[in-house]
Amino acid sequence: MSSSYEFDSAPTPEEAEKLVKRMSAGATLADQSSGNTAATKDDKVLKIATFSLQKYLKEPEFAAEFLERGGLESLCDIIGKVSGNTLAYALNSFTSLMNHEASWSSLTEDFIADIAHILVTETLVTICRPATAILIKVVCAERSSAFIINHDENVTGYSALHKVLQQEPNLFPTLIQRLQSPDYALCLNSLTLITSMLKHVTDDYRSELLENIDNSNTRKNVLRLMNNHPSEELKEQLLEFQSAMIHNADRRRKTQISMYNARHAKMLNDIWEAAHVDSINIPGARKWRKLGFSSEVPHREFGRAGVFGLERMHAFARQNQDLFAKMILEQLHRQDGKRCPFAKASIEITELLCSHWNITTGYIAAEFEPLLLNFDHVHSTTLQCFYRLFQDMEATTSDFSKVSALVRSQLRATLKSDGIKDIFEFDRVMMGTPYSVIRDRRLKELEWADDLLGREAIRNLRNRLNKQSFDFIKRQRINCLLQGAWFPCPQSNQRIVAMATGNSLSTSTSTSGAAGNNTLMTSSVGKRWRYYKLSPSKKVLLYGDFAEKYPLVMRSCDKLPNKVDLASVSEIKPFSRKPSNFNNTLLGESTSSLSFALFSDNNVPLAEFICSSSAQASEWKDGFSMLLDKGITSKDTAEYLHSLTEIGVKVKLLQIAGDRIEVPHGHIDVPPVPVGLGSGFYYTTD
Repeated sequence: MSSSYEFDSAPTPEEAEKLVKRMSAGATLADQSSGNTAATKDDKVLKIATFSLQKYLKEPEFAAEFLERGGLESLCDIIGKVSGNTLAYALNSFTSLMNHEASWSSLTEDFIADIAHILVTETLVTICRPATAILIKVVCAERSSAFIINHDENVTGYSALHKVLQQEPNLFPTLIQRLQSPDYALCLNSLTLITSMLKHVTDDYRSELLENIDNSNTRKNVLRLMNNHPSEELKEQLLEFQSAMIHNADRRRKTQISMYNARHAKMLNDIWEAAHVDSINIPGARKWRKLGFSSEVPHREFGRAGVFGLERMHAFARQNQDLFAKMILEQLHRQDGKRCPFAKASIEITELLCSHWNITTGYIAAEFEPLLLNFDHVHSTTLQCFYRLFQDMEATTSDFSKVSALVRSQLRATLKSDGIKDIFEFDRVMMGTPYSVIRDRRLKELEWADDLLGREAIRNLRNRLNKQSFDFIKRQRINCLLQGAWFPCPQSNQRIVAMATGNSLSTSTSTSGAAGNNTLMTSSVGKRWRYYKLSPSKKVLLYGDFAEKYPLVMRSCDKLPNKVDLASVSEIKPFSRKPSNFNNTLLGESTSSLSFALFSDNNVPLAEFICSSSAQASEWKDGFSMLLDKGITSKDTAEYLHSLTEIGVKVKLLQIAGDRIEVPHGHIDVPPVPVGLGSGFYYTTD
């Protein structure tokens, strides 16, 4: 075939087919008889051939025939040796071929390296677009795909591109630069390749790739694209990038820190050196406690934050060196118990942000979140806000969870505000909102939380906590009965009749329920006080009458000769009879609301109680009622039960601390093994 073809005149179908067939058969494209070596690479012929291939290789049947005849080797050879438009057409032909599931036995590391070199060194967008598209296909290809036949070389997936990055260190910066390209397709392809790298990177190379992302202004350029009203296609790819960043953050969050990992150990050492506190001696703090860790084993304290939490702490110490050193030094000069622990606060903020943005493997970006791509900056500002609120509320170390709740409230309010459009406005609101405003908002949030309490899940929670609270109150009330207490002696009508007639009273008519006899009854005359005490078996109520209230608490039952079998009690109800030989005015309250009795089946009082206060009345009356499985009868106990339940619901629901009570949040420090328990002792999370 002669070289008389001109690129400006399009070949006829017959002529183009001849060129394609000769290429697919592996023959040279120029006339062999000429003996002119240069003629075998005639640019005009190659332009026509590769231009035609762009069209023909879109057809599956033709692509299969082309591969079978060894056309791939010819095309790879051409790509490695030509330039200009011919190279652009050859690359486009190759991308057309890659859209088919086919055998790729000729794809080699050298070829991929050639494509990467072309992408870095060429400036024509017609060349860079298809070159980038080829690398996207290489990164996204699975080992199990028909795309891979060459088992001897790892020529696809991220690992293949990682090798190329070592040979072409300017590849990644070039991709970032082209995010600013006015050529839409080149910009889109460059972003797609970066996103594909984030999606398919393996754990071996994840840290290195993300460091490249952090050090190359990737986020800045992506944010610029987000703010420039992107097309639907570009918007979709930007959301893919955002999702890929979150998935990588989640993978690092779930990766635990190991001191055997050189990178992890170096980051911890960098943080320590940046603090400049090696020469400062603090009682009880050797090294890591100076930085706000709870122990001298820092890597165990990152909990759910994992390596991601360590990276954020390292970024803060590295990017804010003077501020970081100042924060640590100021806290070390405070009294023990009044220091804001930096390390614990940094980890807390990381976990708080991860929770707010739902950083999990299931994250799917639905809208642009520019602040999310500024995670380190947001972490830094929020950490400084934590320190500010800790100081403003004059908190102690035990108030840590309460400060965290305030920070969480401020962060949520700031991020949900429509007025927060950029990181600078975020900084202004987070750092400029007065403590009093944040505190008042938090109190309102606790009130608004009541709106949640009617939901089914919360009803189930309330029912469970109500049962727990009831059991707690029951134990407390019954413990009051077991301890016993003094009451004024009762004076029943039956007792008066007995003393007047000298007749014995039967057990059924005795006030105490004990075996009735005149001697026992008469012996109570002149006694002003009675001590009631529940027996250890909880089946019998013991009592004795005395002239004086002494001792305050009777530990022994020896001096309590009388008893009431609680199995004979059928009802507990108010009892208004006045005590014998006792001035009611001493009680301080009307006995009508503080008196009750235990009654038998035939409505005979078995034991009478005139309480000194409403608290004692609710304790003893409901103590008997709950012991006998009759529920709660007093208003005070009912309100107490309700309060305990509601407080429990709010604590569980909102994860806040009550007054001076710290509710654990996130990582819980493991206490040391008790002395003497040996090496076999351990803690579990069950």
